[in-house]
Amino acid sequence: MKRQIRKLLVANRGEIAVRIMQTCRDMGIRTAAMFADSDRTAMHVHSADEAYPLKGASARETYLDQNKILEIARRSGSDAIHPGYGFLSENPVFAKAVEEAGLAFVGPSSEAIALLGDKTAARALALRLGIPTVEGTHEAFADAGQALESVQRLQFPLLLKAAAGGGGKGMRIVQSADEFASAFKLASSEAQKAFGDPRMYVERYLVNPHHVEVQI
Repeated sequence: MKRQIRKLLVANRGEIAVRIMQTCRDMGIRTAAMFADSDRTAMHVHSADEAYPLKGASARETYLDQNKILEIARRSGSDAIHPGYGFLSENPVFAKAVEEAGLAFVGPSSEAIALLGDKTAARALALRLGIPTVEGTHEAFADAGQALESVQRLQFPLLLKAAAGGGGKGMRIVQSADEFASAFKLASSEAQKAFGDPRMYVERYLVNPHHVEVQI
C-alpha cells in the first residue's frame, strides 16, 4: 500500500536538502528543515515551509543526533524523513528507528541498508555472489598498523575508504607505506565526524579509470 506523505522532514543540509524541498514543492508536499547553529541563515532553512534548530555545532550533536531528529519529526508533525546523502542516509539503526516511530523512511529499507551500507559487508556479499571487486581488505580497521599489515600483498598506490562512508568523505589516496599512518589518521578522523564510525578499509587505487555509476 502506497503511503501518502503530507509533510516531509529533510534530515540534511546544503544543496541536497534544497533540491529535495524543490521537488516536494512541485509535488504539493510541505517540508520541514533542521539546522545547526552555524546554518541558521543557510539556504535550506529558507527553502522549507518550517525550520527547527538542532542546538549544536558539530555534526555529531546536530545532523548525526538521531534522537534530536526524531523529536523534530514528532514536533513538526512530519509523515516521513528524507535523509539526503551522507550523514545518516546509510545508517540502518536510524532507518529502523524511523520505521519504528511510525514514519516513512524515504530510501531503502533498514534491512537493505544493513546489508549494503557497511562497505566491507557489501564487498563480502559481492564476493559470495561471484561479482568482481577491486582488490582490497575483507574487513575494516580502526587501527592504522593493523590496516597496513593487512595490505602487504597489495601494491601502492592504495585508497583508504570509510567503512560507513559515502559521498567521498573519509577517503585518502596513499602513495607509499611511509605516509599510510598519517593518511589513515586523517581519513579515520573525517569518517568519525561525518558518520560516527572511524573504521577504514583499503582498496587498490585505480589511476585514471573509466567510471560508470548507476544511482538506484
